[in-house]
Amino acid sequence: MHRQKLFQQAFDEQGANGDDFGMLLIYLVPFIMLIDIAQLLVAERFIGMKQIRSGQHPLESDRRPPNWAIAIWITGLCILWLYMILLVFDPRGALQGGLMFFVSLSGFALRRMAGLKWALVLMTIETAIRLGLLANMLMVVFFFDGRLLPASYYQ
Repeated sequence: MHRQKLFQQAFDEQGANGDDFGMLLIYLVPFIMLIDIAQLLVAERFIGMKQIRSGQHPLESDRRPPNWAIAIWITGLCILWLYMILLVFDPRGALQGGLMFFVSLSGFALRRMAGLKWALVLMTIETAIRLGLLANMLMVVFFFDGRLLPASYYQ
């Protein structure tokens, strides 16, 4: 019972009324979802089946993306990673943020080991898991009053 009260107190102190920085992170979820989907679509465009069949690295082939596209890509990655790190410190999204961080690190490690042939498959799975976690966070915050467990647990 004591742990439940501490959790609720921490949630209330963070400003569950909707006017704090944590809620800004929650409201940014649709934008972050769009960035994540765009990252996957661009990856499929530049690391497509033709690239994989030819065995060439995307940055060393004749279909190399322009420098501005690479800059936008890296900016998107930085935004996603910054969002995940900030989310870990907000009580409403700490679980999902931590899991997104873990999935991203695991996906990176698997892509490094598996090579180019499995890169798209792993990126698609990784993106799907992250999108699911973001959707879950929206559901928890807006439909369940920020509670991962039933209301009876907090009473």
